[in-house]
Amino acid sequence: MKLIYFSPEPERQGHASYTHVHEIINNLRKQGWDIDLYCPRYDEKVLPGALSRLKTIGQTLLRAMGGGKPDAYYMRWHFAAWPLALWAKVRGIPNVIEINGPVDDLFIAWPITRKLKGFFRWLMESQLRWAAALIPVTDGLAGMTKNLVSPDKLIVVIPNGANTDQFCPEAAQKNNDYTADLPEKYCIFFGTMAAWQGIRTVLAAVQGETWPDDLPIYLAGDGAERAYVEEVAARLPEKVKYLGRIPYDVLPSLVARAQTSFICTENLEGRGSTGLAPLKLFESLACGLPVIATNMPFQSDVVRQGQCGYIVPAGDAKELAKAVVTLMASKDEAIEMGKRARAVAVEEHSWYARAKDTHDVLNAAIEGVRTK
Repeated sequence: MKLIYFSPEPERQGHASYTHVHEIINNLRKQGWDIDLYCPRYDEKVLPGALSRLKTIGQTLLRAMGGGKPDAYYMRWHFAAWPLALWAKVRGIPNVIEINGPVDDLFIAWPITRKLKGFFRWLMESQLRWAAALIPVTDGLAGMTKNLVSPDKLIVVIPNGANTDQFCPEAAQKNNDYTADLPEKYCIFFGTMAAWQGIRTVLAAVQGETWPDDLPIYLAGDGAERAYVEEVAARLPEKVKYLGRIPYDVLPSLVARAQTSFICTENLEGRGSTGLAPLKLFESLACGLPVIATNMPFQSDVVRQGQCGYIVPAGDAKELAKAVVTLMASKDEAIEMGKRARAVAVEEHSWYARAKDTHDVLNAAIEGVRTK
């Protein structure tokens, strides 16, 4: 079966979208799919401006349209995917759309679109109505989606996952250039440095009076908040270490050595109201780390049900620091939490399991179009 996979997000290691795209593709290939990936690629270390990015996305769309006639299209929901969604509709080829956030995410990521909200909402929502099937990553997003499409639309929730072979406790034994100077104890924040990830709250907690003196934080990733992270790291070099973007195959060795990982997403402009399933949650659990997560829908449910970390109010630096102090003072409990974290990731949240579910949705979408 031939699949054309389109992702408007750039192919950049260290970003959640890169991991999600490649893990799903790799595991679908294991199930017999022939897949061509089309996504923008930029040479610059920092993302170019909006116009340059739109030009590159447009060129990528044209290549995807000229990529032959697949059995199905698969795309990440994005306003710029609209031309390919229309192309699939005109050609009568089933299109499956993965939904990673609400429409309002667009207005946060691309502020210029706020001037024409109605038009951009139509671009986004029309894609959902044309699609053969929809894959939201949380129950909240599924609920939002059901309000935008017909009752008979195939909607299947498939959250993010983790490569439980790469992200594992044994990764702590692997040495590389990044691990050479790591201290015995540290905590970690990794992934996209966007405002809604709560990175300023995390750094405020680190600078508070109750934060343990012997527990530095290491930050890996890139994004809009990078400049602020670099400023704090330059001012507090003993407490805050910025590593930049880390190659995907190296990242597990840093995560697995840490005492804890922060999943401190915040409800910026309603970003968390439909639930959050951040990739780094599952990767941290797979490494056997007790996590500290904010009380956002879905992610907090995973942590509570698995008894594998602490839940804190979003945006509350004092409570975050308090949770860190509690974790560091409870070594036996932390070890047990770590064991449960690994078990939850392996049993419920592997990428292979996610790809199997995606395989089933793709087949159902294709069969649904054939029988019409």
